[in-house]
Formats: sequence, structure tokens, C-alpha cells
Amino acid sequence: MHQILFYIGDFPLRSFGVMLSLGIMAGLIVSLMVAKGQRRYYEEVMDLAFYAILGGLVGARVWEVMFSWDYYSQHLIEIPAIWQGGISVQGSIIGGLLAVIWYCQKNNIAVWAMMDTLAPGVLVGQAIGRIGCFLNGCCYGLPNEHLGIVYPEGTDAYFAFGSQPLFPAVLFEAAWDLVSLGILLIFFKRRPFDGFIALSYFVLYSVGRFTLEFWRGDSLRTIMNLKAAQASSVITILVALALMYYLYQQKNALRDKRNLKG
Repeated sequence: MHQILFYIGDFPLRSFGVMLSLGIMAGLIVSLMVAKGQRRYYEEVMDLAFYAILGGLVGARVWEVMFSWDYYSQHLIEIPAIWQGGISVQGSIIGGLLAVIWYCQKNNIAVWAMMDTLAPGVLVGQAIGRIGCFLNGCCYGLPNEHLGIVYPEGTDAYFAFGSQPLFPAVLFEAAWDLVSLGILLIFFKRRPFDGFIALSYFVLYSVGRFTLEFWRGDSLRTIMNLKAAQASSVITILVALALMYYLYQQKNALRDKRNLKG
């Protein structure tokens, strides 16, 4: 576990930044492969990538700063230092989603179909990015003697719990991302309507995140003793399921209308 891989002169090459970059590139490659397999949206994914990545990074940092304002209000100069860690996956999803919706509306592209194309790549990017969180020593878990890992001095985890073995929550989240990816790919060609894959992604990710938050040691608690990420996960699941029902009903209504005309 190394926060800094090596130096180029006086410039430190941080493991978090490297894994974040690799995750973005791998995610883009996977989304392009999905688009190529569908024979649609290949060029659009290439064009959209810049806006989605930018929106995701901005959203990830804004979310993190917002929920850690007690710290960042005293360290304003560190707010742009995204390469040092301190980003939120949920914030990145919101920021990237807004960028995708904006781009699709601007270019008259079906939003749900595009989101289905991007969802597998997002999971790949998240999984690799979570490895960067682990190497950085952030997003750590609670003390656990059986599955715990001792983080080195200088990490956020060590600052919070010292040399106690901590549950590697982010590694389990990365594994869940890959399991979710496999599930989405199995159903991709048999999806009942556009948007099914994207909404399934939101449900699967949120279920995993809600569960793993019970073992996270760095999260804020909100209402009913739940953590902020758990509360937002519950909301995400409910909204995604409601949209699934709406899109399914909409497709059936359109099919019935066509049958009547026929």
C-alpha cells in the first residue's frame, strides 16, 4: 500500500491519481466496446466522454467538500486537490449523469439508450478507482480482527484508528462492482426496454453501497442513525425502481397502441 508510487523530480506520482486515470480510461474503453457491439453511439460516446468525465470529477469533489466542510472551510487551498483523494462516488454519479443528460438533449440522443451504453463502463471505472482509494488509505472500514488490514502511518485510516486492522470496505466494493458488471452484461441483450440496464446499475450499486456502509469507519450519520451514503442509496433504489415501472408501463402502452392501429 503506497500513497506515492514514485517521484518525477520533485513531483510525487500518487497511486490514487494513477488508479483514477486508469479507471477513467478503462471505463471509456468498455463503453466504446458496448457501443460497437450495439452498432450505435460509438462516435457519440467518444464525444460525450469529456463532458461526462468532467461532470463526474466536479460532482465527486463537490459532494466530498460539501459533506466535509468543517475541514475544507479551514483548508480552502486543498479543495481543488482531487489528486490527493477525497472524492465521492455518489457525487461523481450525479455529476456525470447531469453531463450525460445535458449532452443527449443538446444533440437529440435518446438519454436512456445512451445511459445503458455507459453503465458497464462506469462500473469498471468505479472498481479500479476504489483500488486507488485503498492504496491511498482513505474510505477505510471499522476495526476488524478477522478481515482487517493495518494501514501505514500517514494515511487517513491510520490517523483515525492507528495500527488497528481495519475492514477493507473499498476492496469489497470494487468486487461488488465487478459482480454487478457481470449481471448487467448477462441481461444487456435481453433488456426489456431502454433504461433497464442503467436503472439496474443504480439499484445494484446502491444495494452494495448501503450494505458495505455498515462496515465503513469514515462516514457521516444522518437521520435514523443511518449514514449519508445509506440514506442516498435508499432514495436512489426507490427512484430507480419507480422509473423502471414507469418505463415498462410506457413501453407496454406504446405496444398496445401499435396493436390497435394494426
